[in-house]
Amino acid sequence: MNHEIVQLLKEGVAIRGIARFLNISVTTVIARIKSIAKNLTKENQRNHKGVYEIDELWTYVGKKTNDVWISYAINRLTKEVVSFVVGPRTKARLSCATSATLALKPAKVCTDGLHTYRTLVPPGIHHIGLPHTRHIERFNLTLRTHLKRLTRKTICFSKNLVMLESCLKIYFWS
Repeated sequence: MNHEIVQLLKEGVAIRGIARFLNISVTTVIARIKSIAKNLTKENQRNHKGVYEIDELWTYVGKKTNDVWISYAINRLTKEVVSFVVGPRTKARLSCATSATLALKPAKVCTDGLHTYRTLVPPGIHHIGLPHTRHIERFNLTLRTHLKRLTRKTICFSKNLVMLESCLKIYFWS
C-alpha cells in the first residue's frame, strides 16, 4: 500500500483522492506519508566535480500570507535533487542547500540573480543567469504540475510544514 501511496502522490493525486482510491481513511494516508518520508534518505551523491543548479520556489502553508520557500539544488546531468530546505527565504536557509552542494566539490554552481548566492558560492565556480539555470527552472514547472500543493491557483495546499516537507522528500528521493 505504501508503494501505491507514493505513486499516487507523485502523480498529483490529493490526500483525499488517495484515501478514496485506496479505500482507507485520510488520517491513515497522512500517517503513512509521514512514515514513508521519515524513513527516506537521499543516496550519497557520487558525481563529484559536476554542474549543479540551485533555485528557490515560492509556495505557502495554511494561507497565502504564510510564505514558504523551497530552496533546492539539482545535478544538471542526472536531474537528481542533491538537497532541499523548506522555510523562509533567508541567507541561513539558502546556505543549507548551498553548503550541501558545495560539499560535493562542484565544477560549476549555477544560480539566478539573487544577491544572497553571491556571498554563499565561491566566485570561481559561480555562474549567474537564466542560460545557466534552464534545467532547474524547467524542474520548477514539473514540480508545480506534479504536486498540486505547489500549483499557484489551486484549492489544494499544505496545511502544515511537516506534510509539505514529507511530500517533497517522497517526490525527490523515492
